[in-house]
Amino acid sequence: MTNDASLKDPLYLRWTVLDHLLKTLNKNYDIPTTIIKDLQLARTLTNFYLDDPTDKDRMKELPRIEGLLNNIEQNLMIIADNEGKEFTDEWTQYLLDASKGKEIFKGIKIQSKFIPGMPANFEFVRFNFNDPIAEERFIEICEYENVIIEFDDNDKSVFVFGEKPQITNALKELSPFFSEQMVIDE
Repeated sequence: MTNDASLKDPLYLRWTVLDHLLKTLNKNYDIPTTIIKDLQLARTLTNFYLDDPTDKDRMKELPRIEGLLNNIEQNLMIIADNEGKEFTDEWTQYLLDASKGKEIFKGIKIQSKFIPGMPANFEFVRFNFNDPIAEERFIEICEYENVIIEFDDNDKSVFVFGEKPQITNALKELSPFFSEQMVIDE
């Protein structure tokens, strides 16, 4: 899990700017899925690295993270060129400032978590609910299906860990929670 010091780390700040740029461009352009997947991978590797930047194994990921971020930046800026010079200059400055450790977008937290010590055969899913949920029933179902559950600090985000078949069974049992949270426009 990232700590508070990582919130000012240039890797994190640069990733945040690229994430905002992608979301901005995605409103008007089709962003290739490879860019989106690379940004997700960069986020995961950044979390892994920032969990303990002194670990030699984690340090080995730095060139990979930088390479991903550089590639994402290059591809997004090519798309951004369609918006004009003023737009690209603004985002180029954001990226430059972020790489120097300046926080561009305040209060943004990376939503995924790296979970140290999670067994290799475990998968996980994350849910973001609109409102807090009935934790006792949720926990009861997860225990019955032999999966691990972790609530985020806001009681609206839930992580479910386990082997894929158990997660699938748990999701079937948890489906009423999802329908309660659905917003239906009439």
